[in-house]
Amino acid sequence: MPRYKIIYESEETIIGHLPKSDEWVQYTGQLKIRDGGKTPVTLDITLDPPHPFARNMPETHSIKATSITEAYARVVKFFERFGMRFS
Repeated sequence: MPRYKIIYESEETIIGHLPKSDEWVQYTGQLKIRDGGKTPVTLDITLDPPHPFARNMPETHSIKATSITEAYARVVKFFERFGMRFS
């Protein structure tokens, strides 16, 4: 299996809002784009403390996608599963 080179890498801050409890949730992540493969974009996110009181959010989540747009669309869907709005 060939190893693809990372052509772009950045630190991301992703913030969501829980409207029912009026809490804000922050994830930090690392966005990596490789020069080939089926899913060249990966976004690994980690929850920043404090943990929201109203919901049991996952500490980490990994997203693989074909484009940056698709990766962030999956972040929106991930947030919607827990009743959050992407901000």
